[in-house]
Order: sequence, then C-alpha cells, then structure tokens
Amino acid sequence: MLTELQVKDFAIITSSTLQLSKGMTTLTGETGAGKSILLGALGLVLGDRASTTTVRDGADRADIAAVFDVKGCSEATEWLNDHAMDQDNECILRRVVTRDGKSRAFINGTPVTIKNLRELSRKLINIHGQHDHQLMTLSDTQRAILDDFGECDTLLASVAQHWQAWTAKKRELDTITSRLQARSDRLDTLRYQLQEFSNLNLAGIDFAAVDQEHKRLSNTTLLGELCSQAMEILQDGNQALLSQLAQVGGVVDQLTSNDDSIRDVGELLASARIQLEEAVDTLRQYQHTIEPQPERLRDLDSLLSGAHQLGKKHQCDLTSLASLESRLRDEFDDLQSIDDSIESIETDLATFADSHAKSAAKLTAKRNKASVQLSKHLTQAMQTLGMKGGKFDIEVSPRKLENPSANGNDLVVFKVSANPGAAPRPMTDVASGGELSRLSLAVQLITSARHRVPTLIFDEVDTGVGGGVAETVGQQLRQLGDRCQVLCVTHLPQVAAQGHTHIKVSKKSSDNKTLAESRVLTDDESLEEIARMLGGVKITKRTRDHAGEMLASARSQNPTRSSKNSSDPDSEANPEPIPESKSAKSTKPRKKKKKTSKT
Repeated sequence: MLTELQVKDFAIITSSTLQLSKGMTTLTGETGAGKSILLGALGLVLGDRASTTTVRDGADRADIAAVFDVKGCSEATEWLNDHAMDQDNECILRRVVTRDGKSRAFINGTPVTIKNLRELSRKLINIHGQHDHQLMTLSDTQRAILDDFGECDTLLASVAQHWQAWTAKKRELDTITSRLQARSDRLDTLRYQLQEFSNLNLAGIDFAAVDQEHKRLSNTTLLGELCSQAMEILQDGNQALLSQLAQVGGVVDQLTSNDDSIRDVGELLASARIQLEEAVDTLRQYQHTIEPQPERLRDLDSLLSGAHQLGKKHQCDLTSLASLESRLRDEFDDLQSIDDSIESIETDLATFADSHAKSAAKLTAKRNKASVQLSKHLTQAMQTLGMKGGKFDIEVSPRKLENPSANGNDLVVFKVSANPGAAPRPMTDVASGGELSRLSLAVQLITSARHRVPTLIFDEVDTGVGGGVAETVGQQLRQLGDRCQVLCVTHLPQVAAQGHTHIKVSKKSSDNKTLAESRVLTDDESLEEIARMLGGVKITKRTRDHAGEMLASARSQNPTRSSKNSSDPDSEANPEPIPESKSAKSTKPRKKKKKTSKT
C-alpha cells in the first residue's frame, strides 16, 4: 500500500509530505484547493507524461516520491526481484522533472525507464477518474470491464497468442498469394535472365585473370617489340649491359689482386651478372610465348562484353554476377514450388484458426458466467444508488467475423433499465448522465474489490450523486477500505464522513504567491471540515451537530454487513456488500490519527 507521498516544487506545491495509512482516506477541500494537483503529482511518479508546467514557478525542478509497503503484494515483489530492485518490503518510486520538461525516473534508487515505472505502478495502484463513466459507453470498455470482473486474463492471453500466430501465417499466405498472381510473368522474366547467364557460363570464372589474359592477347605485337628492346639493352646491343658488366669485372679483379679488402665488390658484380643472365633467359622464354591467338581473343571479347552488359543491366559489378545468378535461380525454384508452399501454409492456418476457436469458445463460456454474476451485482447496486426497480443486463453475443480476433468472438453490450418494468436497452440509449455516473461508480466499486492491487484511488467519482445515494456510496467505499487501501477525493460530506482518515487540502497566499498545503485532520478538525461541506460559509451549531451525527454513524457501522441487511436489495441504508475475489483479505480499520502533517 501507499505509505507516503513526498511532493516538492510541483505546480503550486512547495513541499508536502503525506503520511498515509490503511483503510479509507478521504481528501477534501474547496474547489481549486489543489486536490487534483496532489493526484497529478502521484500520477507523474506513476509514469504519466511530464511537461514544463509541472515545475513550480521559481524552482529548477519538481521532485516527487511515493513510498509503498509491498509486503503481501506478490506481483510487485516478483517484478522487483526479476529486475534486481527488491529492497526488503519497501518500494520507492521517484520522478524528477526539470524546467525544460526532461525527466528521470527511479525505483529504489535505480534509474529506470518510464515504461518500467508504468509496469510496476500498475501492480501497486489503480486510479479511477471522474470521467470514467464516459468511457463506459464504449464497446471495448464494456468488454474489458466484464473480462476484468471474470478474471479472464489467462484465456485472453491464450486467444491473443493464437490470433498472433494465425495473423502471421495469414500475412505469409497473402504475400505468397500476391506473388502467385504475378508468378507467370515473373517466371518468364527469370527464365530469360537465367538463360542469359547460362549462355555466358560464368560459373567458376576469375574475371581478374580473364581481364589480364585479354590485355596480353590484345597487345601481342607491342609486347614482342618491348621484349626485343630489352634483349638489345641487356645482351645483343653494342653497349649491352652484360658486356659492360664483364669489363667492369675485369677491372675489379685487378684491384682485388692488389688489395684483397675490395674482394666483396667483385662478388657483388658476379652476382649481378648471374641475375642479369637469368633475366635474359626469362625474357627469351616469354618472347617465345607471345603469339597471336585471334580465336581466343574473340572468345574473351565476347565473354567480357556479355558480362559487362549483364552487370549494367542488373546494376552490379562483374564479381557479383555469380551470386546474382544464384539468387535468381533460388527465386525461380521457389516460384516453381509455390503451390506446395500454399498447401502447407493453408494447413497451418487452419490449425491456428482451430486453436483460436477453442480458446475463444472457453473465453465465451467464462464471459457468459461472469456476465450473469456482474449483472446481478450491478442490479442490486442500482437499488441503493437511486435507481430502485432498475435492472442491469450484460449481453454476450457472437460477432460475425470473417477472421479470428485478438479479443475473442464476442460482442459485449451493457444494457440497463432505469425504470421498473421497462426492458433493458443498450446503456447509451437510455441512461442519463447522472445514471451513467452512478453505474460507473458501481462498476468501479465491484470490480475494484476483486483486484489484487493494494491501493485504489477514486478521484471525484461520486460526481452527480447526493443525499442518501451519496451516503450509500460512502459506505461502500468504506467497506472497500476494509479490504484494501482506498484514497477518495470528494466534495460530498456523506462520503467524507465515512473515511478512516481525513486529509484536507487548502490554499494560502504569501509574498504574492499561491501555495497549496495538505494535512491530516484530527477528529475535531474533521467535524469542522464536514460541517463546512454541509453548511458552506456560515457554520451553525445545527450544522456541526449534523456533521457529528454523520461521523458517529460512520464509526458505529460494522465493517462487514450482516447477512440479513446485505440480502435486502431495497435497503438504501444497508447496501449490497461488494463481491470479493478469492484472493482478497479483510483488514480491520485503523483508529483515527491525531497527528498532523503540514506542508
């Protein structure tokens, strides 16, 4: 549960620390006092989008931290363990937003992404907003509410998994089918292209060696002349290098006979002579190989010309032609065997569709069972929410779908009859705004009681109700607070009086600035606040007496309803108990806090 909320330099809040406890906590205050700002700060630390207006004027950054006690919250502790962020039984979420709108997030001191923050926060807290009743008219929302109440998560995941497999295979089939439509033309094109490659017979050809050979055969006359010139310089001319080298050798021999220290020069000259003679022999042998080969030259011309044309046509160099031919041949073979592929894919598609249908059928059965239970609970709730004699009905009918759906094969429609004897009709056709608000609140109370999330927040969800209905709403919220932590922002004294803890949010002005503050009220302060909510500006003794009666009545109520009262759907003073999930546990309400926390 949420044990502490620390807010610094957020909107009009300079610094605020709220200590929170078990049970139902009500937050009250004048309109615009800053209740929504506190919830905005909480939403930010839970992963909401940040903006530049988040930071208080004059501050560099906003810093919000939420401290949770995760003992007994298995899903949250498991997530923390998986991400190596566990810290005994405590979890601290922190968000820092700078003046330029940039933000950082932390879980137990470890920097994390906003996605991580949202994943974990969904396991810790649920927030129900005052405009949720507008979403309740949407078909997708109604289906989600029913699935949530019926605890259909596992079956929904199974249906979605089979749908994803079917969708991937269908996409593969569509791709092949589109290729099939153009297969004939493509096969003709590939057949022609592969014939061009076959005519050249490019397999195993080294184009670097081919290019070298082509150069040599194209220049045989020039090569012969150059060889003759080299032989003339080395051996055959009047000034041949070998002759001159022999003369130099004789001179050095005479030097050596008189000075043995120069013997190395003679050896170097001898070595040079040997190398020159070898060069002459190599040139002579090469000269004998230089013979015109017109037929071979024509073959090479044809090969290189054809290869360059193919390279230009397919926009690749000569060295890539062989791999291109291989790819074209693979495509040709693939298109040739496309009929077999289609048959295999269609078999897989039918298998996935059958698996989806079986999972969807199980989901439909569970939805039908849940629809009966939720309809009964909501019909009973209507009797205590100012719609006595009304009836709620959830219709689960098959949808006409050509293909499998990620959410199953059902159309879920919420139907309501607000007046006795009238047949239920779709909610959007018959429910007024006030009735929608009350029905939405009933749904939230019933479904929230079945959740394993330890903290629930209701942000002015009691808008549009009043009188005895408001008292009933307060009683049900208090009853919900016996099972989990409930934070409720309200303007109704009937609801505020039901809280185990009462927090007041107010504004004050100083130094031409408006700042918000919040504090936990004592019993006497709570009475004064509820009297203000009842009587407005002028608070009389009668108003205080009325507020005292409301508080006394709330505290005297048994946390769990007697079976006699809870079985009477017509009793507005004793509303139908909220259905509890198997995993929910009852907790005793804590006594009213006496200490205060100032901002």
